[in-house]
Amino acid sequence: MRALFLLIGLLLPALWPAVALAVEARPGDLLFVSAGQTGLSAAIDDATAREGGTRFDHVALVADGPGELQVLHADEKGSRQQTLAEFRQDARDKQRQIVVYRLRAAPPQVLADAIATARTMLGKPYNTAYVLNEDSYYCSDFIERAFRTHHVFALQPMNFRNPKTGQISQHWVDLYAGMGMAVPQDLPGTNPNDMAATPALQRIGVL
Repeated sequence: MRALFLLIGLLLPALWPAVALAVEARPGDLLFVSAGQTGLSAAIDDATAREGGTRFDHVALVADGPGELQVLHADEKGSRQQTLAEFRQDARDKQRQIVVYRLRAAPPQVLADAIATARTMLGKPYNTAYVLNEDSYYCSDFIERAFRTHHVFALQPMNFRNPKTGQISQHWVDLYAGMGMAVPQDLPGTNPNDMAATPALQRIGVL
């Protein structure tokens, strides 16, 4: 028995850092979801991933709600609201990781304004072309607009080329050919990986 307690005592310090990384989200936080290996997720990662660190293909905004936290975001089902529990379960089902980011020293009004703006955008369809318009949104576009009044995030030229090969993946070629348009390389836009690297944000930990 003494040997068992000794073993547990030796293991706990090694396990504690992993436990300590778990965090609680709060209103105004941004939830970045790790990228998958296939389909749209892989295509986004192929074009926008940065060297080192977690790679993301989705971002959402935490909001307060009656009884539990809500998540406001735009995905393939449109601009919508879910409970935090539902959002986390969706990530688990896809074997994705959720990482919490928070604005550095943001006045409460900035977060309140962003949440209020995001709620006005709910119900719009998903923007499958990623070319900015006022009638549909994609995930990072939804977040940029929510914080736009306070100039937290900046639009920048969109990139659809793999940074290592310089080639546009077949996913994007086929997607835009099906819509009868050219790949919108260098048009203004946003993406989750660049957004996560914004100096205004700090990484809090894994949800």
